Amino acid sequence: MSNKCALRYYPLISLRNKRLFILGLLIWVFGTGVLFPASAVPFPYGEPEYSATVVGNATLYPGNISLLTLSILNTAHTPEKILDMTDPVISSPVVGMGVELTLKAGSSPIDVIGTPLTIPILPPSVPVTVSFPVIVPADAKSGKYRLPLQVTSWYADSVAMEGTGTNVFHYQPKNVTLEVPIRIKPVVRAEVTDLIVTNISPGHHGRISATITNIGNYAGKNAIAELISDKNSPLIPNPGSYYLGTIKPGEKRSVFWGTYVSDTIESAHIPVTLVITYEDEDGIFASSEPLQIGIPISAGPKFSVSYEKPVIEPGGRAAVKVVYTNTGDAPAYDATAKIVPISPVSSPVTSAAFGTLNPGDSAEVMYEFILDQSALVKTYGVLTDVKYRGENGLVALSDPMRIEIDGAPHGILSYLLSPISLIILLGVILILGYGILKKEGRLV
Repeated sequence: MSNKCALRYYPLISLRNKRLFILGLLIWVFGTGVLFPASAVPFPYGEPEYSATVVGNATLYPGNISLLTLSILNTAHTPEKILDMTDPVISSPVVGMGVELTLKAGSSPIDVIGTPLTIPILPPSVPVTVSFPVIVPADAKSGKYRLPLQVTSWYADSVAMEGTGTNVFHYQPKNVTLEVPIRIKPVVRAEVTDLIVTNISPGHHGRISATITNIGNYAGKNAIAELISDKNSPLIPNPGSYYLGTIKPGEKRSVFWGTYVSDTIESAHIPVTLVITYEDEDGIFASSEPLQIGIPISAGPKFSVSYEKPVIEPGGRAAVKVVYTNTGDAPAYDATAKIVPISPVSSPVTSAAFGTLNPGDSAEVMYEFILDQSALVKTYGVLTDVKYRGENGLVALSDPMRIEIDGAPHGILSYLLSPISLIILLGVILILGYGILKKEGRLV
């Protein structure tokens, strides 16, 4: 009876669950590998997706070399694990391999250097930072641009397991072009021409004048040209700033600064920095790229004196021709020589004007020096200097110089005629007369 019941029940079950039976059979066949061996079962792999974003500021400035830093990311999702019932294998984590990045200028005016760059492996959700040096020309037009970023790579789209358990990968190329947004900022840039310096010499106040041109791509508002020197510089601009107002691209302005130069240096070129501060398009004060300028420092008018040293006896006098020579590298205008005699030396003439002395020019002045009767026999010095006007019209004074006079011993006649000599001589005469009178008995 049991067999009959079983025979009767089996057809009944197969009729009710025919579809389930067939599906279970297929699962068993494929799962156990009766019809297809396990080594031929394919495992799908995922395809990577890429994105690029600018790290930091995407604003570039004309006339600069900048590093444009990008974050490269594989944004694909890791697929779920696909298992083989007899030999589980985890599917690919959607890895991009041999990722090559080529950044191009596109329609922008920049130049990209240092490209391409390669990332060996780029798994998902792991950002990698790369930097491209870019050159922004000084005359680059401001605005927003999109730089093409070509991304070429490979990825495994499937894998099969051989009978020995070895995975066999199949690779596909993945090429895409991304866009990197940048902005070239409108800026003011300065160019200096027609640089003229006057009376810029050690120990003097001078002037720097120049023409400033805005060679940038923006009309700076409330612009101020600042001339900046190092804190230890011997050249001090005064004042250091010059108001320009609104200066448009291509517009020229004449500017000037007063300066003072320390008297502790010789002629040289001293660097100063020109910066223009202005209100940018956002109403924020910005500064142009610093522009270094070399200011020539001249020696200025310098003087030397030459003469034949006089020898004068006390109470005597002598005429001396003194030659003044401008040994500097700048002219001296309205030059006037002056002497300062100090007792026991005197002179009836203490100054002489000789007009303009250009570098290398000389002028002669005839002085008469008188040596007082009470003067000692030694060398006396008379100070002299030259007052003149420099190239800026200001009055200046040369370094003091020295004219020497030798006091000479008296001659015989001078000694005899001197009061002391006369007193001595009178004494001698009186003594001799007294002796003669005593000898002759004339004395009572």
